[in-house]
Amino acid sequence: MNTSPITNQDFKKTVSSSEFASEDNSISGSSKDQGLDAAPENYPKTSVAVIDGNILFRDCLVHCLAVADPGLTLASYRDVEHWHRTAPNVPVGIVLLCATGLEPTRVAVRRNAAFVLRAAPAAQVIVVSDMEEALEIVEALEQGARGYISMSANLDVAVAAIRLVRAGGIFVPACSLAAFRSAAASVSDPGARDEQDQHLFTDRQLDVIRLLRQGEANKRIAYSLNVGECTVKVHVRNIMQKIKARNRTEIAFLTKGLFPQLELN
Repeated sequence: MNTSPITNQDFKKTVSSSEFASEDNSISGSSKDQGLDAAPENYPKTSVAVIDGNILFRDCLVHCLAVADPGLTLASYRDVEHWHRTAPNVPVGIVLLCATGLEPTRVAVRRNAAFVLRAAPAAQVIVVSDMEEALEIVEALEQGARGYISMSANLDVAVAAIRLVRAGGIFVPACSLAAFRSAAASVSDPGARDEQDQHLFTDRQLDVIRLLRQGEANKRIAYSLNVGECTVKVHVRNIMQKIKARNRTEIAFLTKGLFPQLELN
């Protein structure tokens, strides 16, 4: 096994092979050692702005995209205001709005996407987030985004999403399609959805939902069902995971109308 250390010369060769340039925050992709099939050489370069307050994530994403697709010219910005001050000097193309967590994602969707599209109506906005709930994705598209990339996706998917948007398409993660179908089913056949959701929960979980919707605290639910409070907490957590609820209020809201026998008098 070869254990010889990497020399400074080797490191310089590795970096130079990717043709990174950072003086003006821009990076052009290289055709060498591509992880994906390279775009045709005569394909026009696409400007991609990566906006994220997390410097490490932002720089890693920019460098990975530059290596993966030579058809991209990338620039990074810490926020939309920074992008706006620099944007007049950069061709308008695709803008990646990156956010981690629910609140930052909502800011990216509700504020930043609108800000970018007001400043540059021709821009194609893609939201990059760790939130995969269908409601967040739908809202992003309603706000004018052309794509939504989940942070659980790999680099190949991210590059494919950018290429699809560049070609005029709209990209949503595959993980959200089931939720979209489920929502569509509830509209077209509410009865079928009710029956489907009935089988989603155990009898004990249905009891917990009924009492939770009556406003009972975990201690009262535990007393009513003759179980431990820790057991109730486990049931609540499992219910939240099944219906993608973020808190007890959303459990009550999302189960309203799905189970007629649980409706309050």
